[in-house]
Amino acid sequence: MKFNTQLIHGGNSEDPTTGAVSTPIYRASTFHQRKLGGEVKWEYGRTGNPTRASLEKLMAELEQGVAGFAFASGSAAIHAVFSLFSAGDHFVVGNDVYGGTFRLINQVLKRFGFEFTVVDTQNLAAVEAAIHLIR
Repeated sequence: MKFNTQLIHGGNSEDPTTGAVSTPIYRASTFHQRKLGGEVKWEYGRTGNPTRASLEKLMAELEQGVAGFAFASGSAAIHAVFSLFSAGDHFVVGNDVYGGTFRLINQVLKRFGFEFTVVDTQNLAAVEAAIHLIR
């Protein structure tokens, strides 16, 4: 069968246990472990669960990517992206970013050697100058 949209049908298939065609919301915080240190797919709800895995798979498919990542908050996502970089890396940041992002930059990331230039992103000349500054 051919579907006209990936958003509705992508990433999901029939659940062999229940027959559900969409992944249920799993609210469990922990998953049963048959033995200590055993090979299990799910351990703790915050590190992963079937609901999040389904969402991440669907997002990857919709974006034609190899993987998708879902976070509980935008701040968690922003922090994860910054963790991909190293000391000495330089970022141009808009002066109207979310306050939590501004605090993360100034109170945490600068301590790790990240460098930031804050600009008014409505002023294209200022953005261009900031980019040339870090080249």
